[in-house]
Amino acid sequence: EWPANARGAMACEAVRALALSPEPEALLKVDSIASKFKFRQIRAAASNALDFAASQLGMTREELSDRIVPDLGFDERMERSFIVTITPELEIQVRDQEGKKLKNMPAPGKRDEQEKAALAYEEFKSMKKQMKAVVSNQKQRLEQALSAKRLWEKGDWLDLFTKKPVMHPFAIGLIWGIYKEETLTDSFRYMEDGSLNTVDEEEYELPKEARIGLVHPVELTEEELETWKGQLEDYEVIQPISQLDRPVYRLEEEEKGKKSLERFDGIQMNDLSLIGKMQSLGWYTGSVQDAGCFFEFYREDRELGAELHFSGTYIAGQNEEVTVESVRFYRAGEVK
Repeated sequence: EWPANARGAMACEAVRALALSPEPEALLKVDSIASKFKFRQIRAAASNALDFAASQLGMTREELSDRIVPDLGFDERMERSFIVTITPELEIQVRDQEGKKLKNMPAPGKRDEQEKAALAYEEFKSMKKQMKAVVSNQKQRLEQALSAKRLWEKGDWLDLFTKKPVMHPFAIGLIWGIYKEETLTDSFRYMEDGSLNTVDEEEYELPKEARIGLVHPVELTEEELETWKGQLEDYEVIQPISQLDRPVYRLEEEEKGKKSLERFDGIQMNDLSLIGKMQSLGWYTGSVQDAGCFFEFYREDRELGAELHFSGTYIAGQNEEVTVESVRFYRAGEVK
């Protein structure tokens, strides 16, 4: 409510204060604000607060985000009594002692120890709500990791994806790669029993000094891509984020080596539609000029920045046609 009522500075201070809390859940909330929040000023404050917290703990920002993924009260088998489990679809499932599925955790009954039962019931409701927020946040983080080609050291990957219960379904549902100097050398899948599988369904062992990342389909041959898709289909695995099915756009020969992409030049579309699509994909509006107009969108990952130039519109849009121009690329941080 604060930034919506011209109290953005106050909201920024609140976010910084939240990041000083010793509770992991507080940092998790700040991490969520930093990755998706309506007001850019607050998002930037959360990002700076996380950078500060990471520096104080002697780790990178990404390592901090890994560390604060909660276990939600589950052990490494993803169970806690009633029995409550995390499904491969990243949902909470409740079963009774006979193994029968329940739609929800039963409300405390007359025979239950009222105080303990009520507390457990409230904990379950809170955990279920937190689970939804955590899954949403981790999906966005992994989308960014795939886009920015983030790599994990072997030990860090095992700690995050095989020991944190909420990340276990992500490990199972995605295709992972071994990278040497940023180049994919092997791809593998993590199985429910803890073993690893190759594209040919042979058992795989992680190299000693492995650096692991999410495989982008642009890195696979057509045969490898179709084989991986078939393997996931055979095991009835639904990917938690769009990975193998995401569209791939390859450079034409005459486009290679250039700093701008002009294949979209001249495309016309509604400005409200353009704004909505770009913002939903993580792009920001560029510098606002006289009379509240802007003429580009931009996005920056780790090292690369891109600007989409167009004929321009007002910051809130006018429901009019605009013309898309070129996409220009630059090193992240070089353009203010």
